[in-house]
Amino acid sequence: MHIDQNRRDRNVVAAWAIAVTDAVRAAVEESTGMSASGPAAVVAIVADPGLSIDELRRVLGLTHPGTVRLVDRLVENGWVTREHGVGRTVRLMPTESGVAAERRLAAAREQAVADLLSVMPERDVHLVAGLVRPVLGVTVDDVDAMRRLCRLCNRDVCSDCPAEAPPS
Repeated sequence: MHIDQNRRDRNVVAAWAIAVTDAVRAAVEESTGMSASGPAAVVAIVADPGLSIDELRRVLGLTHPGTVRLVDRLVENGWVTREHGVGRTVRLMPTESGVAAERRLAAAREQAVADLLSVMPERDVHLVAGLVRPVLGVTVDDVDAMRRLCRLCNRDVCSDCPAEAPPS
């Protein structure tokens, strides 16, 4: 049986993406004690204080009632407060405790990825990052898509976000 190298390479890249996703998910869920969209909600609110529930809903891909229930849990944890915006809009603001939770989450995410990539020489990690950078740019066509892609990003380390860069 002949194996098509291009198909095999795409399969390997897909499996690698799943391995990274699983490692990150496990790390951030453990660091926050929240599963599913909870960690991403914390990052989104800390990164963009004043997000509305509807904006958060679009970032997370949840229904409005699901987002409200999630925000209730974040408020119960003391990580978020609700502030009245214009009209009936509610703005979500991180608390000091929420910012601290986001910092723990970012550190856990970074460590999980570092552990996973530790089998590669640093120069290869830089090479892989450079190769996937253009892919990130083509996945983003509006602010919601960027927020979705970067929903678990450590925003402190990407002053030149590759998701905002035009494809080369």
